[in-house]
Amino acid sequence: MVFVNGTWTVGVKTPCNSLGVEVKVEEGRWIPGDIISTAMACPGPDSSYENWTHELFKQPVIWRLDGETLVLRKGHGTVELTDAGPLRHM
Repeated sequence: MVFVNGTWTVGVKTPCNSLGVEVKVEEGRWIPGDIISTAMACPGPDSSYENWTHELFKQPVIWRLDGETLVLRKGHGTVELTDAGPLRHM
């Protein structure tokens, strides 16, 4: 996650593509804005993982920190994220 010019952007790497999701943080929720992504065509399960990730960020998600784990939850599913360290590129 980065905060630039007053906007939080979440970087997400799927097995197929990378996404950048602008979010507003309000009362324990992330309200998604624009989503950008790379555009590699990926067959099979990799494409399904990416589609699942897009669905996760189409609507607001509830977030909380559990120690060093970020937990995102909504009706679509729950995901737990840990810091992967700096990315070389998105």
